[in-house]
This record gives sequence, C-alpha cells and structure tokens, in this order.
Amino acid sequence: MATGPALVTPAPQPTQQYYASIHPGPQSPLPQPLVDAVRGIEQTLNMPVWMFLHNGEGTYGEIDDKLRSAFFDARVHMPVNGAIALLVESPGGYAKSAYQIANIFRRHCGAFTALVPRYAKSAATLLVLGAGTIILNKYAELGPLDAQLYDPEREEWASALNEVQSLERLHAFGMEAIDQTMFLLLGRTRKKTETILPHVLKFVAEIMRPMLEKVDVVHYTQRARVLKVAEEYAIRLLKPKYGQRDAEKMARRLVEKYPEHDFTIDAEELTEIGILNTQPTDQQVGFMDALIPYLDRMTIMGKLEVVTTP
Repeated sequence: MATGPALVTPAPQPTQQYYASIHPGPQSPLPQPLVDAVRGIEQTLNMPVWMFLHNGEGTYGEIDDKLRSAFFDARVHMPVNGAIALLVESPGGYAKSAYQIANIFRRHCGAFTALVPRYAKSAATLLVLGAGTIILNKYAELGPLDAQLYDPEREEWASALNEVQSLERLHAFGMEAIDQTMFLLLGRTRKKTETILPHVLKFVAEIMRPMLEKVDVVHYTQRARVLKVAEEYAIRLLKPKYGQRDAEKMARRLVEKYPEHDFTIDAEELTEIGILNTQPTDQQVGFMDALIPYLDRMTIMGKLEVVTTP
C-alpha cells in the first residue's frame, strides 16, 4: 500500500525580546508596546535612545551616585561624538549626580537630546537643562530647582526654599511695616522724619523680634547653601548655550521664583524663562504617550538590547 510523504513539523522560529542594558537587565524583558514606542522615537530622531525612566522606588529609584556610576560604566556603549537621545521620567534626586550624568552624555557624545514624556522634576530638571535640544511632550512638565531635604524634627520632606523664602518674607514684612508706620505718624504728628524714624524702627524691631528669634541661623545657612549648589550647577549647564549672564538669570529664576516645589514648568513657561525647547512631532507625541502606562510601575535604565530565545 502506497503512503504519502511524511509530514515534517516546522522548527519553531526564534523570537526576539528586548531588555534595558542597565536596569532591569536581560532577566526582565520589556513589554513589546514600550519597545515599539522607543524604537519609533529612535526612527523619528534618527539617533539611538537611552532610557532614564524611574518611578522613585527600588534600585535606581532616584538620581544618586549609584545611578551616575551605572551610566559612567555604560558610556563605552554610547557613540563617541555622536547624536544620542535621553528619555527622561524622574521625580529627581541629588543635584550633583544629575549634573555629572548630564556631563557624561555631553562630554562623551558631544551633546544629547532630552525627551520628557510626562515629567522631570527637581534634579531631573537640572539633567534636562544639560541637553542641546529639549523636547517636552504635549502635557509634560519640568519643575523648580529647589532641593527637597528631610526634616527629622517634623519627620517629613520639605523644600529648602521654605526657610529661605520665610526669611525673605520677614524682611519684606519689616520694610513694609516701617513704611506704613512712618506714613501714619507723619500724617498724624506733623513731626519731621528724623524725629519719628528712631521710634518707628524701635517699634518694628520689637514686633519682629519674636519671629526672628525663632530663626536657626545655622539651619538657614545650610538650606541656602543647598539652593546655591543647584543654582551653580544649572549655570554651568546653561552657560555654553546661553552665555554667563543669561545662564545666571535663568538659573536664579528656576531656584527662587516659584512658590512651591511641585510648580509646573511646561513648554510655554520654559520659553518664557528663555530656555529653548522644540515642539514634538505628532509621531513623537504618539510614541511618548504610548510609554505613559508603564512609567508608574517600572524603572528602566539604559538602551534597548535584544535577546533571542529559541
């Protein structure tokens, strides 16, 4: 009895999965939609993309020396004097580490493009300032450069700007009190300014004394110094593009001129400050939006690497 040809079962085709080169590494393949979005951004920019995406938790949960060391070690995989992009999603960390990471990209690659899908706050804003080109997603935001410090007495994190601005407000209140009291007494007594002024100064000083006595000068100086560090790093990152004078003005505004740490600095506000930024294309908006569902639950550092599984 004749038989037909034997059926040959086709060999399974190898599949490709992608992982982040620094973290979480090959043991944790990345979701395919995220991979597709990153590769899409690479195509629109025509340059490799490195991910700097963290949610503030776990390993590499903030910008610190450990993260700086990881990017320093990974620089051998970056193009020398070649275009590179950095996708940034970060609540912040240490200003020194952010400054150093920005310089790793600038000095090794010549410059870098920063893309912000959703937010880059505090020290992450500092990192973004080091980019040659800044692209904010449609609703993305940066933030002020006022540092967050832990207060062991109150057992909470607080902006270093709180104490600095408090003293500035006390100064403004004192000057206003002098003006108002002088105006009132000059009108009522008809006496000369030099006669009234010593009494007004003594009166306002007595009002201000209880408040000023509560100011811890050493504590205040520490906070002021931390803010000055962030300002100086920002000046150094901005100076090559804008010059010393404009860089100082921009950095001072980013440190001092916003009422709270979470204040939104969007693309329009950034332009008002004088910092150039590029509007994303519709394609780039779509790709960055596709990343957003993963940003709260994943920390991803490095470039895409492929692993083939049988």
